[in-house]
Amino acid sequence: MGKDITFSLDQSGGADILQNMAMPVVKRSADAIAERARSMASSISNGPPAITISSHVGTIRRGVRAIATIKADGIDEHQNYIGLVALSKAKDAGRI
Repeated sequence: MGKDITFSLDQSGGADILQNMAMPVVKRSADAIAERARSMASSISNGPPAITISSHVGTIRRGVRAIATIKADGIDEHQNYIGLVALSKAKDAGRI
């Protein structure tokens, strides 16, 4: 005679685990985008803006997600423009 075993799945806990598992992939994609943007910005200008990455698991409108933010910080409007152009053109580098 066998025993019946029952269990339940905590969906919010499972979602957190999946997002933490996805974080390295999101970070790798953000690193690729930032590296291409740095390359483009340095070929456009002698003084390219600083391009930084921050990544975390956070909440957006549709729930908890692995989020990476890539930011270009320039010291003037010209550097900010170069950073914006480089980031907009580099976004295809991060496709998975």
